[in-house]
Amino acid sequence: QGRYNDRHVFLGVLDTVMRVEDRMHQGKKITNMRYDVSYDEICTTLALHSPRSYTLLQAELGGRGLRSMQRIRAKNGQFKSGIHDTNFDSAAAWAKSFGWDGPFILATDDTKVVAALRSYRDGD
Repeated sequence: QGRYNDRHVFLGVLDTVMRVEDRMHQGKKITNMRYDVSYDEICTTLALHSPRSYTLLQAELGGRGLRSMQRIRAKNGQFKSGIHDTNFDSAAAWAKSFGWDGPFILATDDTKVVAALRSYRDGD
């Protein structure tokens, strides 16, 4: 009937569950499976926010492993070390690809990137 055609994540969940069950029933492993893009994006976002919560979801519904997600994120590119215009351009393109039009912060946890960089506090 097409009632769920616009529910991409829901359809991705159903597709993943059915494919995992089919493979398990056939005695195959679920490694090297291809996952629906919408479901995979939601899983990656959940895993970034709470790996423990994602592990529970993965155990019930299936999905990519945490290590697999880490490898994919590493393969997709990282920011250059230091303060570079390309990092700001990449962050802006990333935000635009998600349809984000508001403010965001670009930060690093590497305290040795630029040793001479100091914070400045205005007297006001």
